[in-house]
Amino acid sequence: MRLNISTMRRKSALLALCFAGTLQTVHAAYPEKPVRWIIPGAAGGAADATARIVANAVSARWGQPIVIDNRPGATGTIANDATAKATPDGYTLGLATMSTYVMSNHVLPRLPYKPAEDFTNIAKLCTSPYLLGVTQSLPVNSVSELVARAKARPTELNYGSSGNGSALHVATELFRSSAGIKITHVPYKSVPASEMDLIGGQIQMMIGNFATMATHVQSGKIRALAITSPKRSPLLPNVPTMAEAGIPAAELTTWIGVMAPAKLPPAIAKKIHEEFTAAVKDPKVIKQLADIGCDVDPTTMENFDRLVQSENARWGAVVRQNNITAD
Repeated sequence: MRLNISTMRRKSALLALCFAGTLQTVHAAYPEKPVRWIIPGAAGGAADATARIVANAVSARWGQPIVIDNRPGATGTIANDATAKATPDGYTLGLATMSTYVMSNHVLPRLPYKPAEDFTNIAKLCTSPYLLGVTQSLPVNSVSELVARAKARPTELNYGSSGNGSALHVATELFRSSAGIKITHVPYKSVPASEMDLIGGQIQMMIGNFATMATHVQSGKIRALAITSPKRSPLLPNVPTMAEAGIPAAELTTWIGVMAPAKLPPAIAKKIHEEFTAAVKDPKVIKQLADIGCDVDPTTMENFDRLVQSENARWGAVVRQNNITAD
């Protein structure tokens, strides 16, 4: 039997075009069912609150629900591991934060995934500062007074965080080393637990999430001394920045973004990026996020990928310099 090579080539090309067309149709139809978004924090926390605002907006655009799946614990690695091991079809997404997606890479001795290989960086959503607060019983009203007291009484001041190796731990160690003071770390299992002990006076100071700390400041339960962002917050306009307070090296801003398992088809990744970026540009969403201290700050997929890489380099150095480890 003689084979017509030309005919075979035409048939192969036709099949390839049909297959490509089928893939484009599948990607264009995405999503056809609910999407799961894995959050590395408990319900009611800062990351959870942000995710729910954005998820509602994207769900309205898609006509499909985004189901929030809270997976707190282990400095974010439980949630990250679940995301890394999910099928890369766009129906499982992960929430990336500076703490759980970057710092955890450097404070934990072993990870169940490879940070540089097992994820697709999709979209940066917003940024948020931290807030330095003290218990009301501590007689200091400024960062300079806090630093002076710490130097005069190096064994007196205890600070809380959400655990060894957490972002709050790393942020406070950056402040401690920048101010040249000695303060004692008291790790807690959660942010709310540490905030309650700050209110009660069991610890004297804390750098915490702006969204929750600001609420306690506004109710008079905590005294705010500085915000870690480059500019003041309109929610607490009388609270100076770290630079204004004399500790510019302690300036830092955390961020929240979207990631997914590695090998996600580029067409689906592009669509997710476009939809999440469009959602956070909606004036209603901007207002909702601003009300919890988050500034909308989307960028390109390429820039977000570069941000993740640069933040890994920066915080890896801070962790090593201060010998910070997780439990």
